[in-house]
Amino acid sequence: MLGMMSMMDAILEIPMSEVLEKIPLEQETKTVLLGGDGPVCPIYRLMLAQEAGDWPSARSLAAQLHISESEAGELWWQAPRWAREVGTCG
Repeated sequence: MLGMMSMMDAILEIPMSEVLEKIPLEQETKTVLLGGDGPVCPIYRLMLAQEAGDWPSARSLAAQLHISESEAGELWWQAPRWAREVGTCG
């Protein structure tokens, strides 16, 4: 969900705070998307590092999360598939 929401402000051309006012998300997710810290922040930072191709940061963040680099990569590839499945009706 973080990945899907992370660019909505740019896509909609409105501040993230306005985007999040209209969408029912857990508060910890909203906090991270607004630049705050929380339990899901390391996961979000790992996702951003992988998307940017910042492999040293991705390696470090995966280690902090106690997952291997290959697991992190596999989860990153599975996320869009999951998002498509969730978004498909019936």
